[in-house]
Amino acid sequence: MHRHAILLIEDEPELAVLLEEILEDYEVQSASNMAQAAELLENFHPCVVISDLSLPDVPRDEVVATIRASAPGVPIILMSAISTQDLEEAAREQGADRIIPKPFEIEIFEASLVFGCSLEPTATAP
Repeated sequence: MHRHAILLIEDEPELAVLLEEILEDYEVQSASNMAQAAELLENFHPCVVISDLSLPDVPRDEVVATIRASAPGVPIILMSAISTQDLEEAAREQGADRIIPKPFEIEIFEASLVFGCSLEPTATAP
């Protein structure tokens, strides 16, 4: 695993470009949907996955599980314009490590990124 590798899953092109610019010091692979992300994860091993919660090809309640199937143990940071306490609790129950409400300040995004990359991958069952 490359310590500074990040997978960004964001279906809004303008936001994806902005986030890629913020992440210029990292090795970033981007996907606009979960199918592309799963394909990238076959050969790309990020220190963290940053994903929008609302993607065109997977229900919200399956985002974390779908990422975990392709990247077991990798920290997951979710971004969502739908920010409620129930949503945050549900995302954490699914295994998300952090939730960032949209819109967000760059400093919050960067702090979450540092947090995500500092986590050790969790062990997975055989």
